[in-house]
Amino acid sequence: MPASYHISPKIACIIVRLEGIVTDGDLIEGQQHMFSDPLFKGDYARLIDATDVVMFTVSTDTVRALATAAVDRGLRKAALISNNTDFVERLMRLYEKNASPPADVAVYKNMEEALQWLAKSIGS
Repeated sequence: MPASYHISPKIACIIVRLEGIVTDGDLIEGQQHMFSDPLFKGDYARLIDATDVVMFTVSTDTVRALATAAVDRGLRKAALISNNTDFVERLMRLYEKNASPPADVAVYKNMEEALQWLAKSIGS
């Protein structure tokens, strides 16, 4: 599954995993499914991991729409982890730009840094 998520109420965090070939439809469908999940809370922190993306066939319009929808649903903090390709990182920076402010969003190149940054706010 190119876009999947896990909601952890215990730590107030949603972990989104992107892998393989990811398309506009995968992201839109995944976000809609997540929003309709009974465990979903919009203000939970997000960890969006794209380290295993092989191909990202996603438009800038979709990235803007996803960021706007996340903020509209209460997004406050998100750490995005790139797979270190220029295209994925640029789209993540676009998401960051469109969600900030009001959300605090940052793009990282490795999981460790992203987790350290995100851990400062989880549960607070």
